Amino acid sequence: MRWALTLAALIAASEALAADCTCRSQGRDYELGKSVCLQTPKGARIATCGMVLNNTSWQFSDTPCVISEAPADVPARRDHAGDPVQHGG
Repeated sequence: MRWALTLAALIAASEALAADCTCRSQGRDYELGKSVCLQTPKGARIATCGMVLNNTSWQFSDTPCVISEAPADVPARRDHAGDPVQHGG
């Protein structure tokens, strides 16, 4: 019976430690299970924060990220005064 209590305590301790583990990217922390878009040699791909042995690690999928970007040869839109149009904010 004593070994069962020890095992339960070890499992609880490992789950508590895993809760504090995060993956880092671009100066930010991401919790286990969170997915983000990261650059890879194959281009931007969806990556999920996970555990490998006792270390956090990004696990990359083959799914490319959907990224929108204005073409470089398109001039910025301007308002009637000639100022660039601000979006968002």
